[in-house]
Amino acid sequence: MADAFQITDVHAHLDARQFAADLSEVMDRAAQAGVSKIVTNATDLESSRRCVELARRMPHRVYATVGVHPNDWFRSKPDDMRQLERLVGQPEVVAIGETGLDLHRKTTQLEQQLDAFRQHIRLALWMDKPLIVHAHKSDEEVLRVLAESDARLSGLRHCFDRAPQIAERYVELGFYISFGGLVTRSGFKKVKHAARTVPDERLLVETDSPYQAPASHAGARNEPSFIVDTVRALAELRGTTPEEIAAITAENAASLLFRNE
Repeated sequence: MADAFQITDVHAHLDARQFAADLSEVMDRAAQAGVSKIVTNATDLESSRRCVELARRMPHRVYATVGVHPNDWFRSKPDDMRQLERLVGQPEVVAIGETGLDLHRKTTQLEQQLDAFRQHIRLALWMDKPLIVHAHKSDEEVLRVLAESDARLSGLRHCFDRAPQIAERYVELGFYISFGGLVTRSGFKKVKHAARTVPDERLLVETDSPYQAPASHAGARNEPSFIVDTVRALAELRGTTPEEIAAITAENAASLLFRNE
């Protein structure tokens, strides 16, 4: 597969502790699988710094986001956003996030999450960067905040897990839809319907590694090389080839995230 095409994984967490012992081997397997670019997504200030450092170590292969995950916002200090602002201008940083709302775990109160989300949106607009959106049982609230924002805002809804009508609303706001390992698993009919109907020009693919492994690696640590399974599943759902899915999603990632290359 590596000889046939190159894949962009738009959402991974390479700085996670699960990769601390063997990241070099993980990256080798990703290259062998045809994964040419990986966006490593931050979850808090320290994670943002680690992501930037990883991107510096592996230029043109790894790219960074900076931001604070809604589930981690309750631990943030008053100066954290100012510190993030200083990181955003680094050339390795391609997006803001991940950010959004999480009404499942609720480790951070909703009002605090909303405030944090809006701060990330303002930062994205100020720096002209796309937004990486996390929404767990909160798409209605997330869409409402996005709809209230400046129309210049762009970004992606990561690990999409909802019905096609929700995907359509994100697309209407100018956002991309990124699919992960859910489309490889049995069931999940609404998500798979969405995966069939999202327009080509708004389709992205990710692993969310080390989380959400595809069906063939159920229970295992996820890693970027496993994205091949998701590409194949999307190709089957959309009645096309894995090569076409890889090309479409890589081109979309370039348009959204790598505009300065």
